[in-house]
Amino acid sequence: MFNTLFSRAKREAPPASAPPADTPPVDVPVAEVPPPKTIHDFPRDLHLGCGGRRAPGFCNVDITEQASVDIVDNVVTLAEFPDNYASSIYACHVLEHFSHAEAPEVLRTWFRVLAPGGTIRISVPDIDRIVKIYVKNWEHFQKDGHSPWIGLLYGGQTDKYDYHKTGWNFCWMAHIMRDIGFIDMQEYPHEPHFVGADFWDNSLAHEPFGEFLSLNMMAKKPA
Repeated sequence: MFNTLFSRAKREAPPASAPPADTPPVDVPVAEVPPPKTIHDFPRDLHLGCGGRRAPGFCNVDITEQASVDIVDNVVTLAEFPDNYASSIYACHVLEHFSHAEAPEVLRTWFRVLAPGGTIRISVPDIDRIVKIYVKNWEHFQKDGHSPWIGLLYGGQTDKYDYHKTGWNFCWMAHIMRDIGFIDMQEYPHEPHFVGADFWDNSLAHEPFGEFLSLNMMAKKPA
């Protein structure tokens, strides 16, 4: 008897999930996807090869997509950027990742994108400084477990981009830049950092001996 009543109740009861007959359909709003940002959404001051370090007030450019990057582009070609576009260009510890043949071509690309009268700042490991510091602290590098600065000289080698392929000093970089068309090559101070007093990148590296390791070079494109 109980089973019969229970079965009849199940047959007569409306489905639990069925809405009332007079309930109008509900329109579910679809979130609008914002259009992808372009170079025109950012300043004309370019921070090239930014990696995970975002420079405020700059358009941060890198070949890898990550939170710190505004525009994903290859700094070798800068295909997203037209000629004479950038008010200024900054690249910190980027140029040493290109071969002897590639580096001048990269600089030519940056020269192309830089506007007439614009300033470029480049920071790279400085072979002259490194040699002097190495010799001065020779005994440190002869101790067991102390590498001969292989990370500084040859790159961290954490991925396919993190290898150093060439070295620089002021004389050599000035020669290459002059040949491309840059003018007024000179070193600029390590600190305070020109981006801002609170900004830090490898241009300020000075461990473990308290001496700066980078060549900080600035130049201009003729107006």
